[in-house]
Amino acid sequence: MANSVELRLVAPPDDVEVDKGDRLDRIRFNWLSVPLLLPTAILLAAFLAPIGYSAYIGFTNLSLLGPNSVNWHFTGMHNVQAMWQDDLFGKSVYLTIIFVILSGSVGSTAMGLLIAMLMQRAAPSLRSLIGTIAVLATTLPPTTVAVIWWTVTSNGGIFSDIVGMGNTGMLYSVPMLVVSCANCWSLCGLAMLLFSAALKNVPADIVEAAKLEGASSVRIFRMVIFPVLRPTVLTSALLMTLLSFGNFTIIYIMTGGGPQNATNILPVYSYLEGFTYHRLAYGAMLGNVIVLMTAAIGIVFGTISYLESRSERRAI
Repeated sequence: MANSVELRLVAPPDDVEVDKGDRLDRIRFNWLSVPLLLPTAILLAAFLAPIGYSAYIGFTNLSLLGPNSVNWHFTGMHNVQAMWQDDLFGKSVYLTIIFVILSGSVGSTAMGLLIAMLMQRAAPSLRSLIGTIAVLATTLPPTTVAVIWWTVTSNGGIFSDIVGMGNTGMLYSVPMLVVSCANCWSLCGLAMLLFSAALKNVPADIVEAAKLEGASSVRIFRMVIFPVLRPTVLTSALLMTLLSFGNFTIIYIMTGGGPQNATNILPVYSYLEGFTYHRLAYGAMLGNVIVLMTAAIGIVFGTISYLESRSERRAI
């Protein structure tokens, strides 16, 4: 073409000195940015201060009542030893993992993705109705969610009658399943919003071409849709996990950790030890375990996200 311009990279001659200064893409630190970061550092310190104080209380003998409520002191690893000898602590950790995975990282994410994909094929009026119900469940206060699910799953509730447990109640027969469903119901609307936005990035022409080639729906989802949704799946799983990990209100109102400690996850167990049995120091130590587990989950998801982004850069 007459108007085309040909670009050539010409290496400099050997006798010409090339500036070997800092590259523009090199990570450099500018000391003038320190004052700009100071407000953020102050807010971060104010956020971490209560966590540090709670961590210290976990190594004391502080109590809500009695002489140790005033004259308390540092006891070292005493609460840690008591925690490892506590059979209920091991059961509480196990129940917490089951609850977080069943209703959070897997349940809410899978349900949100399923609703978002079904809404794409539904009529506009039905799509709006389903989306409104899902978002409404997400915006309801945890107290309202707990009361609703307690009503329909307790003795004589509609769900208990449907499954033939009207005399005993689902909440008493399968308590962990019921509280997990309640938590999943309250979170899947948020996951649905995430996936509804992500599905708009799926190339419709590629999906249509795959259908013309005779690919099954499962193969289209695995080869075309899921690679686009993979970052959103990771984000949703992390968000649902953290929200489920700190869930206290729904379980405490519905079961109080019972029956027979069947739903006594770590947040509920920490509250009961601190404010029901008046062992504030032991409750704070259980809270420290919650912080460590949450940090470990964040590190795992962060590592997975980093590996995913690095593999994508290598593929490019």
